[in-house]
Amino acid sequence: MPTQRTRSRKSNKKYTKKKSSKQKKSVFKKILLTILSLILLVILSGIGLFLFYAASTPDITMQDLEGAIQTTILDKDGKVITELGGENREMISEQDVPQTLKDAVTSIEDKRFYTHIGIDPIRIAGSFVNNLKSSGARQGGSTITQQLIKLSVFSTKEVDQTYKRKAQEAVLALKIEREFSKEQILTYYLNKVYMSNNVYGFGTASEYYYGKPLNQLSLPQIALLAGMPQAPNSYNPYTNPDNAKYRRDIVLQVMNRDGKITEQELTEAENTPITDGLISHDNEVVADSNDALVFDSLISTVLEEVADKTGLDPYNDGLTIETTVDSGAQRHLYNVLNTRDYINYVNNELQAAAVLLDSQTGEVRAISGGRNQTQLLTFNRATKLNRSTGSTIKPIMDYGPAIEYLDYSTGHTFIDQPTKYSSGKDIYNWDRKYFGAMTMRRALYLSRNTTALQAFREVGNDNITAFLKKLDITVENDGKDYLVESNSINTPVSPLKLAAAFGAFSNYGNYSKPHVVTKITTRDGETFTFDGEQTKAMKDSTAYMITDILKDSFTKGFATDINIPGLPQAGKTGSSNYTEEQLAAMGETGKNIIPDSWMAGYTPNYVATVWVGYDDPYVKGHGVDATEQTYAKKIYYQLMSYISRNTKTADWVQPDSVEAANIEVGTIPLSLPGALTPASSISRELFVKGTIPNSYSTNFGKVIPAPTGVKASYDQLRKELTVNWDPYQVPAGSNEKPVFSLVIGSQELSVTDKTSAIFSNITEPHVTLSMKVTVGKDSSNTKEFELELFTEESSSESSSESESSSSSEQHTPGSSSDTSSSEPAPSQEPNSRPNTPNEDSSPNQHGQ
Repeated sequence: MPTQRTRSRKSNKKYTKKKSSKQKKSVFKKILLTILSLILLVILSGIGLFLFYAASTPDITMQDLEGAIQTTILDKDGKVITELGGENREMISEQDVPQTLKDAVTSIEDKRFYTHIGIDPIRIAGSFVNNLKSSGARQGGSTITQQLIKLSVFSTKEVDQTYKRKAQEAVLALKIEREFSKEQILTYYLNKVYMSNNVYGFGTASEYYYGKPLNQLSLPQIALLAGMPQAPNSYNPYTNPDNAKYRRDIVLQVMNRDGKITEQELTEAENTPITDGLISHDNEVVADSNDALVFDSLISTVLEEVADKTGLDPYNDGLTIETTVDSGAQRHLYNVLNTRDYINYVNNELQAAAVLLDSQTGEVRAISGGRNQTQLLTFNRATKLNRSTGSTIKPIMDYGPAIEYLDYSTGHTFIDQPTKYSSGKDIYNWDRKYFGAMTMRRALYLSRNTTALQAFREVGNDNITAFLKKLDITVENDGKDYLVESNSINTPVSPLKLAAAFGAFSNYGNYSKPHVVTKITTRDGETFTFDGEQTKAMKDSTAYMITDILKDSFTKGFATDINIPGLPQAGKTGSSNYTEEQLAAMGETGKNIIPDSWMAGYTPNYVATVWVGYDDPYVKGHGVDATEQTYAKKIYYQLMSYISRNTKTADWVQPDSVEAANIEVGTIPLSLPGALTPASSISRELFVKGTIPNSYSTNFGKVIPAPTGVKASYDQLRKELTVNWDPYQVPAGSNEKPVFSLVIGSQELSVTDKTSAIFSNITEPHVTLSMKVTVGKDSSNTKEFELELFTEESSSESSSESESSSSSEQHTPGSSSDTSSSEPAPSQEPNSRPNTPNEDSSPNQHGQ
């Protein structure tokens, strides 16, 4: 029995194991079937979605494949500025395409071109996997056939590379693969792609870059061209030779990988200079039938903005682009810079860049990136320049933040004195002079460097960095974002960014991001509209107070020679400097030259910035001399005069956040004028509301009691007037003696610590006596006495009795005045003093 029970247990265990194994197989089978079902469902859904997308596929024609893709650019009034497109292409046929070019293009762009049916399932699978791993635009997997369709029908914008667009590309790719041969499709592609420098197609590119047809190009030359379509401007051998070589060598390497060239050919081609065979276009002038050079800087700005905002490619997407440019102002700026009708430039090498913005909206009205340009889309100094702005930065870097964060007034006292950086290095003013205590106003319009550093230190790096950030300005030192003390007078900023920052001063603290594109319309009617971006960068009090100071640049500062009568404007000049070591290395020691000259100015409607200098400022003869230093101001004058010529411009209105009051110049802390402050030391200044000081200056003393017991007696015979007064009680604690000042007509007497004074040769019957007392720097109010000394009749009588009266004191009616019993007259209230001129009465000076 026990044995049987044991067998029974073992049998049950075996049965249980078999049952468990069958259950596991059943579960696995269900899971596998579920997965297969899901995969099938995904495939069927994908097919269904593909068919749904394919149903809306647009048509494609021979004209689409062959024709040029034109983009039209319009000015602010809707007039055509230019058309970008491939109308000037050198069309090539199938027979014109050498085998080496076919190998290069297919290896780098589509290595299975000759075997696929228009779409490449292997590339699509790889692209699908990559897209599953990332979010955003769907891309990758395109064959040359699909790229041709994209260039002919669709846009190149990344966000348009959706599954729907890919499905439609695939349908059209299958269609044209059935209708055209591989060689025809490749030739269409080679004729359509953009190749930088306004060049379309490989045939045109071969002539432009090498001056010969495709079949005469070397292997490295063909490889360079084959690599350009991916990013034409980035791989431009003229402007980006390093990038171009990198891309060319990649093409050569994939050709070697695909067995198209040998190891020896690869090595020889890689060792060939990227400049080999390139034609120089430096001395060629671009045909100007469509004002290409006039609008070139604008076009490069448009291209960059379109790419940044939409991802569209104006060279390949056939767009209509509406811009903010004023064609008349743009043409005028070009003529000012490139002719001698307005400025007699000393040579053709000197460069300049200028920007004109609407100060309310940030819209670009005119822009130029250089003078005497011969090629299109070259370096745009207006947007890319990175040269020191010199003193032009001071309102932005130093004084604006001082008002914004420290509530400084325009009359705040700074000390212009010998100063060192924290490193111990001296900081000098442009004239090597020092003026001592002065207002912020005078320090800014006279462009003192020592006071700018003082303001920079008092505001602090954190506040200044925050202020700059709101104006879209980032300062780098040693490749990192931080400030150093020398940035107070020397900070690189492009003309475009500088104009936008000054525009915020003009627009009561509202910063408008500069922009040139307002609307884009694609070939299929899709539109993109762009409104200006505006943010609050500073308080309206800061903007208005800086503007009020900068107005003085045109009346007292360094821009008096370009003042435009009747036009409210504010601005700041600036220049950078060479070190003694740099001048010595250039062989220019002792010369009055600078590397950079700037002018930034604005009205309530427009803001303009101008830079003048040489591209390489450290070459002998490339220092900007005294004559050339005036050009930035003159260019500004011509541009602002033109744009404001037919407009009546209203002045800025003082906001409620700003108050005005007289101050005594040089007081620390700032004080209102005292009763004795002379007019020459009083200035009318602006304050942030609620910050006007409530203390009065005693720098020039306080009011003390006037003399008492004043009496006057007249000796008619001797014609002498004697004035007597009581002994004066000097204020306690003072060791000074009283000084009495008396005035009758043109006679002035000053006596010290006395009680009488005698005026001689007084012949008028009626006189006015003025009298005050001064003890040290304290004075009494001036008191006046009207005296009637004699009548005409008594004058006749006295002449006959002169001998008897010679020793007697005569008192005629009105000849004596006694004020001993009267109270001293109350002092004049300090704040009741009438307005007086600003503190600077010195003649205009010129310099930084």
